[in-house]
Amino acid sequence: MPLVHPRGDPASRIWFIFDHPYPSDVPRGYMLSGGLGFAYEKMLSEAGLNINDCYIVVRRPDTEQPFSFTTIENSLSHYQPPFVFAVNEVGAFLLDELKPVRGEKDYRVQLNKYVGSLLQSKLLQYPHYVMPVYGPDICMRDWTERNVSTYIDFQKMRDEFLYWKVQGSIQSLRTRKLKYGNMDTDEVLSLLDSFRTASYISTDIETVYPKAKSAYIPHPGYPVTIGLAPSSEEGMSFNLFRNTPAESRAVWRKLDELLYGIPIIGQNFFNFDSYFLEALGFRINLARVHDTLIRHHILWPELPHKLQFLTRQYTREPYYKDEGKHWSMKNMTQLRRYNCFDVCVTYEVFEAQEEEFKQRPHLKEAV
Repeated sequence: MPLVHPRGDPASRIWFIFDHPYPSDVPRGYMLSGGLGFAYEKMLSEAGLNINDCYIVVRRPDTEQPFSFTTIENSLSHYQPPFVFAVNEVGAFLLDELKPVRGEKDYRVQLNKYVGSLLQSKLLQYPHYVMPVYGPDICMRDWTERNVSTYIDFQKMRDEFLYWKVQGSIQSLRTRKLKYGNMDTDEVLSLLDSFRTASYISTDIETVYPKAKSAYIPHPGYPVTIGLAPSSEEGMSFNLFRNTPAESRAVWRKLDELLYGIPIIGQNFFNFDSYFLEALGFRINLARVHDTLIRHHILWPELPHKLQFLTRQYTREPYYKDEGKHWSMKNMTQLRRYNCFDVCVTYEVFEAQEEEFKQRPHLKEAV
């Protein structure tokens, strides 16, 4: 690796750590000094960040231990920058989330998931956020990703930086009150009763599908849990089928009252949840459903519309979608926890979209 010097003051509160210098940096001898650096600097400026507030350094691997991260780790611990951008491959060394798991061979699989997330590294023992981001080479190849990195990821970190400048500490992630344990039927009924006064109910089902070689293929699957959230801070998830038919009937009747009587918030609700819920006999008033996926098509037709992307765009919630994997019918706690996050995050997305519709009221008529 050619010798390329860092750029900026290591005492800066925002660090960019790169996995390698770019060819255009080599002639001048310091990071982001060429054309790609100019493009990245322009992205930062558009996001409201000043490159002079940043320290830009390249990871220098030890020749005998090419995956060593000791030098940067020590520097981070010494200067303690509260905000660190891990650019491309560097995130795999700072963050456990980006290390291959369960047979995934490439850090890029995780990188694509966690880009834009506010994460914390176990290597750093001080308050901080590490955000995986794409480098200027990737952003210049994909103009949509360039704009997403600028106006979503960089601006998210800008807001964190502004909060730190005012408060003197990093902003804690949002806390949510989640109920997803093995609740008995009385507790489920009590919670459903408490939701009757909600303005909206965020709703999401989780289904099981037949295995690839099952005799039941192509059966579309069957709902096993349902998540409900009366706000973005509070959510519950429970098994649809209770211990006895009498308990199931009691829960389903109360659930039917909620789904019919209170406006529903959902993600891809029209094309998925509504079919299953109506097949089970629940009354769904489609005229009172607010589908965040459809709303996002109206607000941002050029962007991806999956909940994973909406979480990145509208919330500070780190990527959590892998929690919906690797559960079993004998232990569904992890699935229900994932279900709780889905409904709470969807509610938070809905609230943010409402603010956007206030700013662009002409689009509201299309919803």
